[in-house]
Amino acid sequence: MRGRSVLPIFILFQVCVGQEKKFHFPDKIQAVLGSCVEIPCYTTAPPTEGRSNKVVWHVQPAMSRSRIIYSTDVSEISTVFRGRADLVKRTTENCTLRIHDVRRQDLKSYFPRESKISILRPASVYVNLEVKDSPPVPVLSMPAEMRVGETITITCMANFTCASSPPTFTWNLIGPSVTERSDLGNGIWQTASNLTYKPTENENGSVVRCTVTHFGGPTISATAMINIKINIKADEDQKANPYIGPVIGILCVILLLAIGFIIWRKRDSCLWQKKTEAISKLHLEKNALSKNSSGYTDLLERQKSSYYTIEPTARCHVPRQGRNMMKPPENEPIYEEMSIKRTK
Repeated sequence: MRGRSVLPIFILFQVCVGQEKKFHFPDKIQAVLGSCVEIPCYTTAPPTEGRSNKVVWHVQPAMSRSRIIYSTDVSEISTVFRGRADLVKRTTENCTLRIHDVRRQDLKSYFPRESKISILRPASVYVNLEVKDSPPVPVLSMPAEMRVGETITITCMANFTCASSPPTFTWNLIGPSVTERSDLGNGIWQTASNLTYKPTENENGSVVRCTVTHFGGPTISATAMINIKINIKADEDQKANPYIGPVIGILCVILLLAIGFIIWRKRDSCLWQKKTEAISKLHLEKNALSKNSSGYTDLLERQKSSYYTIEPTARCHVPRQGRNMMKPPENEPIYEEMSIKRTK
């Protein structure tokens, strides 16, 4: 009779346990010493189960009150974790646990329950928290060879497990950057910083450094060497003809001097031509003025000069006595007198 009475009670217990709320979370997760960690968790409950946001996170094995890391009842939380553990979102489905200021003694296993643990319902599934001394090394990706003046993108990627507090990036190069992140699952997140960069020839062989700072202060860096592809043929030609540069420079100077001399001569020629034109114009004006005043000058000269004319004095020829009146002598002048008259 006793065995028959125990069997129904055991079956009833299994049915009740099977109808309770279920918690889903990863089996392991990593945390960085001094930073924070978020253990993702969500719940599912049967339709007949009443919805409740009460969650209690226990430390495995949880056989005493001091093994409670978080509870909606603050008085139940262990003094070791009080003020360092909290839920990310207090909803009926979300039970994600966040631990601040991760310490070495946090290297334990944890599991959630809707209430305190009991001997009748021991934990069979839990999450192992691993504490690392330093963050994971970021991955730095960039082209193996770069060309001067070409714009490239350098990417720095880092994983983290504190979703609400992602790390920040610092570059030793100058350029705009864009940050993005993605969920890799099981509480692991990845953030990436994409830097836009234009290399110069002087930076060949220099180091590019990406520094990742996690929440709480832990930092980690990744480095790579910049390899700029140079035009080898042009470099060889320059080495084979080391005098090409100086010769070209001298030719350029000579050309500039010749151009300057031509401009100077052209300027003097233009000035001489302008001077000649001005002189010619002055002579023309002077000649025109001389022609206009010549009539007046001649008139003055005529007024000042005296002219002499010889005019005969006409007289009647009277024959002398005893001579023929009709036939005068041969050498006898007809006009006896000539008068010189001054005229002006």
